Amino acid sequence: MRLKTNFVISVVFIALLGFVYFYEIKGGEERRAEAERQRQMLDFSDHEVQRLTIDHGDTLLVVERQENAWRLISPVETDADADAIDRYLRTLHEMEVEGDPVRDNVAIAADASIVNQYGLDAPRLRVHVGLLADAEPLDSLRFGDDTPTDRFTYVQRSDTANPEIMRVRAWRFDNLDKSVFDLRDRRLIAFDADEVRRLRLQQSDGPALEASRETGTWQLLTPLPRRADDSGINGILTRLQNAKTERIVYESPTSQQLVDAGLSAEQESIALTLWIGDDRVEKRLRVGASLGAEDNSGGLQATDTSRPHIFLVDSTLVRSLRSTAADLRDKKVFPIDSDQVTAIALHEGSATAFSAQRDSAGTWTLPATPDREAKTWRLNSLLTDLNGLQAVRFAADAATEAELGLARFGLDAPQLSIVVTLSDGTTSRLQIGDSRDGEVFVLSDEVLSVNVVDEDAVEGLHLDLDDVSQEHAPQTNGTDADPASAQ
Repeated sequence: MRLKTNFVISVVFIALLGFVYFYEIKGGEERRAEAERQRQMLDFSDHEVQRLTIDHGDTLLVVERQENAWRLISPVETDADADAIDRYLRTLHEMEVEGDPVRDNVAIAADASIVNQYGLDAPRLRVHVGLLADAEPLDSLRFGDDTPTDRFTYVQRSDTANPEIMRVRAWRFDNLDKSVFDLRDRRLIAFDADEVRRLRLQQSDGPALEASRETGTWQLLTPLPRRADDSGINGILTRLQNAKTERIVYESPTSQQLVDAGLSAEQESIALTLWIGDDRVEKRLRVGASLGAEDNSGGLQATDTSRPHIFLVDSTLVRSLRSTAADLRDKKVFPIDSDQVTAIALHEGSATAFSAQRDSAGTWTLPATPDREAKTWRLNSLLTDLNGLQAVRFAADAATEAELGLARFGLDAPQLSIVVTLSDGTTSRLQIGDSRDGEVFVLSDEVLSVNVVDEDAVEGLHLDLDDVSQEHAPQTNGTDADPASAQ
């Protein structure tokens, strides 16, 4: 009997647990989810949206999804800002009714003029979301006045049998009250900086600069072939990629407006051409004249030649586009991989100050002076100083050493020469010539260019044997015995 009673109690307990789980817990979650859906103004999935219509009364904005990209088709035809559209749809999807209806269906059915009290007879904004053909159509939303406290905005669904007046947070309305400028693609040029393979920068009053990144690092091609400053060129491309205009000057400029902007085909202007990706897709930005007294920001009018409109470019970007070949050259005078150096020698005139070798364990020795111990830290520091040497400008460039005119810079008989040997047996030499007005002329075997560096930067390179070595410490047998007592 007791066993049967326990069994019944167990069954009742299990049933009670099941009721609590399925009704209170799981059912509660479903009821909460349903309540949240009821509070949503519009229920849709982003991937279903094909068309977005935003009516301000005096301006009708229409955005369509075309080939998986958003495009504005009214009042102008241009690319839309995909991120801005995604934010707009997210605001619509997350917008919820706040509190009970201000006026219910019965009241509005009895007196349709009630909507006038809330600014809904001539709404500030109408929004409609068009979905895929097989999706259930959505109501349009009509936004009226703000509440007296400005915390909420009155809203009403249109084209429905449920025209009750509700409230939503005013900041939600602010996030929906967008203009053409807010939703259009405001990028100067649409491209990925990492995909640029080649560029050409033409100044209005100088030779063109061309650079290529076929092997992963930038190389200048014209006006002279030299290593390029990777960070400098990548910095310009990144700024250009992220730059957005703050003003559209003309949507479809006339011939005279192009002339006034300095952007007609016959006028000289700053022109940046990019070749992108393996297919070398060409993009081109032209920068012309300022707006004069109409704008005091220092910006210039510009155009992406694949689109008709003229826009304003920020003055800081314009400055970077005025970079010269000297600005974008690699300023490293003596680029070496310190870990690959196996020997280093320093010569003053025709005399050798010291010569050191490094073994596979990283230990430095001085073969010519075996009685001295190399200062490993000092020799490693010398390699670091050599690798960090930067040119402040370039005094001369040439195709051959004879054309450089080395005597002008004291490099026909340099004060100092430093030669490093790498693990593959190759050598590289740095020569230091005359100093003038706090600057020094230096020449590297790497590039046929006379570099100008700050005098302070080479001061630490003038080392002698005592700087890089010390006498060996005397060895002892571990006892303090007087040598005379051993006789």
